[in-house]
Amino acid sequence: MPPRVVFTAVAITVLLVLLSSCPTRADAGETVTYIPPVDAPIVDPFRPPPTRYGSGNRGLEYATADGTAVRAAADGVVAFAGDVAGALHVTLSHPDGLRTSYSFLAEVAVLRGQRVRRGDVVGTADRRLHFGARDLDDNYLDPESLWSGASRARARLVPGVDEGAAPLASAERAALLSLLLDRGARWVGDRAEAARLVMHYAVELRPEVRLARTARTIARLRAQQRFCTPADEAPAPPSSRRIAILVGGLGSTATHAAVDDVDTTALGFAENDVLRFSYAGGRVPDATDNPRFGSVPATAYGAADSNGDLELAAAQLGELLRLVGTAQPGVPIDVIAHSQGGVVARLAIAQEASVQRLPASVSTLVTIGTPHDGADLATAAAALGRPVDLMPEAVVRAVSGQDPSAISVRQLNEVSDFIDELDELVLPPALRRVSIAARGDLVVAVPRTVEDQWPSAVVALGGLDAHDRLPGAEATTREIALALAGRPPTCASTEETVTDAISGETVSLATDLIAASMLAEAALLG
Repeated sequence: MPPRVVFTAVAITVLLVLLSSCPTRADAGETVTYIPPVDAPIVDPFRPPPTRYGSGNRGLEYATADGTAVRAAADGVVAFAGDVAGALHVTLSHPDGLRTSYSFLAEVAVLRGQRVRRGDVVGTADRRLHFGARDLDDNYLDPESLWSGASRARARLVPGVDEGAAPLASAERAALLSLLLDRGARWVGDRAEAARLVMHYAVELRPEVRLARTARTIARLRAQQRFCTPADEAPAPPSSRRIAILVGGLGSTATHAAVDDVDTTALGFAENDVLRFSYAGGRVPDATDNPRFGSVPATAYGAADSNGDLELAAAQLGELLRLVGTAQPGVPIDVIAHSQGGVVARLAIAQEASVQRLPASVSTLVTIGTPHDGADLATAAAALGRPVDLMPEAVVRAVSGQDPSAISVRQLNEVSDFIDELDELVLPPALRRVSIAARGDLVVAVPRTVEDQWPSAVVALGGLDAHDRLPGAEATTREIALALAGRPPTCASTEETVTDAISGETVSLATDLIAASMLAEAALLG
């Protein structure tokens, strides 16, 4: 959609607001049962716009296949059926006073004034279906609150651009035009993102840029060899009790996470002193009741929870650190995080420290295969999944291994604002830290794990599953033990550091070449 169409839609909406008069209201109060309009994944949840005329998402957006039947969410009467600014919409008025809208349809199957029953087909979907819900005052509410039978009083509301001030037909057109504002803003945002990605690959694929980065990575790794631990020197075991908090990565669940393979027993942690962070808040439930942490909530989580907003996850981890610190005051806390979990842990500790809420007992941060500079695969997912949705999601998953619609994947792409802000975070000076990488990691390449102010260790581990095997590797256990003992990483030869840098840059380049070529193909197809 050209930008001028977006601006025209906004202008028409404002004009309708100025010319509007009082609405006709339906009787409210009857109990109505609602169901989702389609059986399809939600790719954009309800996001209230900050202002009446601002953009956001005034409903739910589903990823639907062409021709999917769209069904009435509840019994009602068709209040509107037809075209608004080139897009097809249906609006139903329900006995409880709510109105639901079904937008950006491929076909409309009902007429204005027609009565429909819950589950009746009102149209067919295109590639994306927008489903919205409004109350008598034309406040948009979160449609997901309807599935659980939540009352309108508890629903999250945002004023519609018409505020219910127009006659029904005009009000419907104005309200539906406001959805174009949302979609238009996303169109502009996607293309801005696409432009950044194109520029990113234009720079990243230049040979001189790759050579310079390889040289910089070698220099970083070599500089750290001024302070290292000889390979034949064993780290001292902990002299007192310590608590380990493990943080899993993208796609982990309460019952499965690669970080669980960390050999906490060999590291000197008692079984009852090992907790795992839950992306749903609190800690993952233990097999047995743990009296030491009975005051800390235990919550199971699924893979979808680890795909969410990393800033929210960091806030939840920060709360867990405070709860553990309160439950066991004075006992040192070591945070050991894998992949995305390292980003969450870094953000949580920095944010808690910035507001002076971080327990003094948090003493060590170990990140394993963590994309501190963003992940090449996340960038590939953003490149293939965001620009105009030209590439099928199955193709994106096959190439990048990531869900392009996941919030965390968007945040971890190398050109995201999140990664820029992450680089500005300041960790407590007294915090011991180490970043551990695998030489042959195909998910997070070595150059993405190396930080200037962090000791870094690269272990000789390769293979398709190197990223998942890294937490449990014997060499990783040694590097964690050194960090816990306050010792620098194991010494590496010049040949090893050069090999580590070149191997990692090769993996990064291969990923970028595949993503850039498919991005170019998608642009040509569009």
